[in-house]
Amino acid sequence: MPAEYRAYITKIGDLKQDIHDSLSFIGWENHVNKDDTVFVKPNFTYPFFKEGITTNPAFLRSLLELLKDRASRVIVGESDGGNHSFTADQAFNGHGMPEICKETGAELVNLSTLPSRYIEDAIQGKKVKVQVPNLLVDGIDCFISVPVLKVHVMTRVTLSMKNLWGCYPDTMRCLHHKYLSRKLTLLTRVLDPKIVLIDGTYALDGHGPMFGNAVHADLIIAANNPVVADAFGSAIMGIPVSQVEHIMIAEKDGLGTTNLETVQFNGDWTRYRMQFEVNKTIIDRLSTILFNSEICAKCVMDSPMKPIIYGVATKLRNTDEKCVNDELKRGHG
Repeated sequence: MPAEYRAYITKIGDLKQDIHDSLSFIGWENHVNKDDTVFVKPNFTYPFFKEGITTNPAFLRSLLELLKDRASRVIVGESDGGNHSFTADQAFNGHGMPEICKETGAELVNLSTLPSRYIEDAIQGKKVKVQVPNLLVDGIDCFISVPVLKVHVMTRVTLSMKNLWGCYPDTMRCLHHKYLSRKLTLLTRVLDPKIVLIDGTYALDGHGPMFGNAVHADLIIAANNPVVADAFGSAIMGIPVSQVEHIMIAEKDGLGTTNLETVQFNGDWTRYRMQFEVNKTIIDRLSTILFNSEICAKCVMDSPMKPIIYGVATKLRNTDEKCVNDELKRGHG
């Protein structure tokens, strides 16, 4: 637990310099040393870059250029897309990461191809289990979460903690959403992100995580604690943190604070506030059942009934949902 919670926000002028300033303010020198192995987890929830949906490759390039001169080894990793929708390697290629990593000396790792293990523990009185690649438990000195500033129809927001769900290497992790808030808390406890850098070049309003209204916010948000970062990001989007279950459970578990009055900021952050909304579709409302029942999720996503149910769902999808489905089928933009 950091002795002092620190958070930083700024409008982007010079991207690389602004990222450097944000990292300096939150004290990255306390966590990134010359002999360290650093793991960077972007949000590649789509097989190619989409504004407000996935982490901006330019944002990652600037961060990796800075890390190149500070750490011994830098690894960028992601798991395969959920429900066999695309591979992490397709997402890497779709975001130009092979070229960026070659330029910056970073490594690319598909977490779904690595040895992993299950970790089980009690979170707020409920025992839960998560699957985690061994590398992230045994081989990392500093974990950096680099999510996008966006809302999520099921969890209200998807920021640094929700970004960790992409470290669950099973492409069928969609079958394990039951008790998701507690599982995200366990992942946060195990992976222990020391640095959070939220990509707010484009933020996502209205829906999420796969589509919505991209807002050119031009913001960088940084914090030295994931609970602080997510409470801060929620406040910037105008989403009451009290409505975000996984952040509140993580606070109760002692992983950070949602009380922004106890956080040291670089200035008056309230002038950056926006007012985002979360609007559910018919498919979203039906999917809530799958989030709360592993049996229902398996029947829909991993059983002989899948083609029939998906056929019915196709008729209920709105235009945006059909677009996402078509793009994921093609696997490219």
